[in-house]
Amino acid sequence: MADPLRKQDDPDRVFLASAGDAGYRRLCVGMATYDDFDGVWFTIQAIGMYQAEVLEDVSFLVIDNHPEGAAAPALRALEGWLPRYRYVPFGGYHGTAVRDLVFREARADIVCCVDSHVLLRAGALAHLLAWFSAHPGSRDLLQGPLLHDDLKPGATHMEPAWGAGMFGQWGRDPRIDEPDCEPFEIPMQGLGVFACRRDAWPGLNPRLRGFGGEEGYVQEKFRQRGGRVLCHPQLGWLHRFPRPAGVSYPNIWEDRVRNYYIGWSEIGWDLAAVRSHFRELLGSGLEADGLLERARQQAEHPMNVFDGVFCLAGEVGGDSHAHPPEISWRIEHLVPGQGLGREHRRLAGWREAVVAAARRCYRHLLLLDACPPAGRVNVPPLSEPEWDLCLLSASDDGDEILALGPGGPGARPGLPVAVHERAYKQLLSDLPADEAGQAGFLTTWGSVDGYLAQKVADGTFTAVAACPPGPDADRPERVPGLEVVQLAAGLMVRQAEPQRVHQLNNTASAVFELCDGRRTVAAIAGAVAGAFALDAPPRAEVAACVAGLRQAGVLAGRVPDPAATRVMNVQYTDETAESRRR
Repeated sequence: MADPLRKQDDPDRVFLASAGDAGYRRLCVGMATYDDFDGVWFTIQAIGMYQAEVLEDVSFLVIDNHPEGAAAPALRALEGWLPRYRYVPFGGYHGTAVRDLVFREARADIVCCVDSHVLLRAGALAHLLAWFSAHPGSRDLLQGPLLHDDLKPGATHMEPAWGAGMFGQWGRDPRIDEPDCEPFEIPMQGLGVFACRRDAWPGLNPRLRGFGGEEGYVQEKFRQRGGRVLCHPQLGWLHRFPRPAGVSYPNIWEDRVRNYYIGWSEIGWDLAAVRSHFRELLGSGLEADGLLERARQQAEHPMNVFDGVFCLAGEVGGDSHAHPPEISWRIEHLVPGQGLGREHRRLAGWREAVVAAARRCYRHLLLLDACPPAGRVNVPPLSEPEWDLCLLSASDDGDEILALGPGGPGARPGLPVAVHERAYKQLLSDLPADEAGQAGFLTTWGSVDGYLAQKVADGTFTAVAACPPGPDADRPERVPGLEVVQLAAGLMVRQAEPQRVHQLNNTASAVFELCDGRRTVAAIAGAVAGAFALDAPPRAEVAACVAGLRQAGVLAGRVPDPAATRVMNVQYTDETAESRRR
């Protein structure tokens, strides 16, 4: 799993399930779709009619992002009619970033990803293949001009500018009108059509959800890896923009803002431009500020350090845990084996989660197995020490870790368990896929815990436990740029962005002034006790006040301190497994 895009002949490669076999071809034309049978049909059939000279070198891949939708049966049925067509249902999460799976699942050297309602100009794929033949080791991203409805070249690229909630505004380079125009570099372009060598695909951030936020981000990832972004004049494409019947997929601002926060943070772009544009677009009122703050909290949640977050739910239709909104948008719920016993379901769910992570090339996954609703968890540094399994505490005192000791109490809830990609191959080899194999596994091991205990004991897996940071880890700090005015009873604090005014009483004012980034919450509580002649430091009250000031935006958010998170080796023994089963 070291190489996120392994060679096609790698025997360990995990593909999504599909009844058809498009086979290996030099070029894969792939698309992700959501309830758009007509778009898929016309896009593929137009290639068959107008790109016939390259059809023997082309396969088709469709990632159906709504496999329970009305279009799914017809999309699947095309496998029986269209040669070299492969249908892959995928409902793990929804959004435009699902197109990342086109590159993960393609069985080809070159991948051309298209929207499922795009028509390519005649000869476009022949020119695409010819270009990559002339540049066999290319790390470049190839795009083409958007055609107007009169089929003349329109936008050759996008300018890096904001408008209507989107980064990227159409632009036209006059070089496109030259008779012998060669491919030329562009800053960015819409993602209706883009192509690259499969081995050069940099991948999309697995935290992206919903619609939008990828233009500019994708192109910058290629540049940061030494590639160029080119407009090939012969790779013209026509996009169906009008939707008289409306769109069937969710398209909400919160998803888009969060995607910009996530993507731009990854590539190192300034998030201030995101906030400024959406405040201008949505207004400077509390509603817009609330949306931006929710998106920020979601993007910065500590559990987002993991590439995948899965929750193993109970019975079908039962309680799947009401996880808080800061992280619920990321959690994929697994409900395996209707009618199976608890341990049988857990085993099937573990395998399902590892298969999903492996096929998407995730570096690690977090499995919430029999856990209470996920709030803040104590996340360890993921780079060191080397680990295969990591048990995470979800409390402030780390008491759950005690359940790992031999003979520990059995009434503890399950712990969140992180799995590193180093363990995928062994887990997929050992965790059976069929019910008969799973029954034999449980006869041998008793449970997933019993299996893991033995594999840790014999050195197959290295397990660590992440305990929470100590009490000195949180050192609240005021945000810069505040105007503070002394009042007769407390302080008035003005924020410039967003424009807000807060009036603090004497106690809140004292706490606020003590938040200098050096004092801990305990130290602040001690200082407050001295200032107000209290018998004992009001630790809980000060912590609640700090949380309120953070919610108001006048204190910086709590920054996870990986160095303060204690990582301990775990002796995960048979007694441990037994204590978890009781």
